[in-house]
Amino acid sequence: MKFLEGIQKFVELITIKIPMSIRILFGVIILAIVGIAIYNSITNQNPPTNNPPLVEEYDENNNFLYEEFVFADEIFMKVVGINAVETEDEKYMLNLSIRVEQWNTDINVNQQDIKSEYFELRLVDMYARSNMSIFMEALANATFSAMLSGAIGGDINVIEETLGFAEDYITGSIENAVSNKNKVIKGDPNQFETFEPYRNNGVSSFIELSFLLTDEFLNSTQVMVLSIDTWDRIEQNVFLILRPNLHDYNVHFDFNGGTSSEIIDINISKGQIEELPTATPYKEGYQFLYWSSVKDSPETKIRDLYFYASENELVYTVYANYQELVPLDEYININEDTILENGVYTIKITNASFSNEATTLNKNGSENHLIAPQGSKYLILNVSILKTEGKNHTLDNDNDFHLENTYINKDISKYYGFIDFASLRPINDYSWIDLEIKEPGIYEFNLVFEVSENMSLVDNILVLEIDFFIGYNAVSILLKD
Repeated sequence: MKFLEGIQKFVELITIKIPMSIRILFGVIILAIVGIAIYNSITNQNPPTNNPPLVEEYDENNNFLYEEFVFADEIFMKVVGINAVETEDEKYMLNLSIRVEQWNTDINVNQQDIKSEYFELRLVDMYARSNMSIFMEALANATFSAMLSGAIGGDINVIEETLGFAEDYITGSIENAVSNKNKVIKGDPNQFETFEPYRNNGVSSFIELSFLLTDEFLNSTQVMVLSIDTWDRIEQNVFLILRPNLHDYNVHFDFNGGTSSEIIDINISKGQIEELPTATPYKEGYQFLYWSSVKDSPETKIRDLYFYASENELVYTVYANYQELVPLDEYININEDTILENGVYTIKITNASFSNEATTLNKNGSENHLIAPQGSKYLILNVSILKTEGKNHTLDNDNDFHLENTYINKDISKYYGFIDFASLRPINDYSWIDLEIKEPGIYEFNLVFEVSENMSLVDNILVLEIDFFIGYNAVSILLKD
């Protein structure tokens, strides 16, 4: 009774102290909070046990097997393989193959690394028609059948089988699903070595992950996803089935000024996985680079012919993209004479090769055996200099030789194979440093450069600039045959 009297006195005190306008505002806020709570309690009720039929449209922001998505900007990922193996204790080992490729087309290079701990299995708060064990059993049977037929050969590639599992496994609309971070299965943190895809721009890497499913997952009627997440990036979830509502479609190849007698338009059936043709179109004076979904648009590069069902088109056109080749007849190349100082010196690169090991000389004449560090290799150039009568020169490693990606008096950045890197001097080697070129005759030695392991004499533009007299009559040799 005293408690009620205390409440009454408190209310009277508030009524006296607080103006009427404040009391009205406070009341409106309380009513709004109560209304929101009632609305949420109604809309968030569990769906009935007779689950609704599979919808025909899915949110484009969600990813399924074999659908490409962007992770951490410029990094394209896709789950390209799946299988399952039943263990002796009647559990399942789920195996996934993931393709990772960084495709950078501007000067702002994303340097995100890829680690195995970014990947884990989670559950999404959705309702499935059956326990996950039904899905895993079907996937394991498909894996076993493929192995018996010799179709797998050890690879993880029963992905097309998942199309038939879709309607039995998931129901309802998948819209911006958020995975449950409290129920996770982590793979072995050492399943693959951490790598940085930006170091190999445009080249795909493949990683494999394995997860031993727990009883909690197998008995769940929630939907399982592969989640890729870092602390500072947006979470990406991949539903481990093919998108259920795929339709048949045609792919038309636009050669964009080139020609090909081998590439023809193709029809792709519902659920069929089709790769890009291995043949490439030809365009004189140009190198074929890749296919894109938009003409002359480098940022729309495509890597295969599996398109989203949400794009309501029955014919897709893909376009050939090219880059101009270096016109070799305008350049001095490997095994061609280079004249310096009005014919006093005739210089030639007789051979160029890559190696993970090299040998140089110390200043005292002893040998250095070099092993390239991770991510690097050695470019070894065999140099021949013919000296006639005239000005003498002593070789040094300050100005004489530089590895460049620019050609004297010519911009080659537009050509196929151009990569932007800083000027490189050779590694110190006293088989030629301090060599005095006085007497007429032939002088031969090697130049050793430490370069990126991704550099190629075929695909990249590399130029040796020779400047014996500091800017006077410098010459360049394009390192191509």
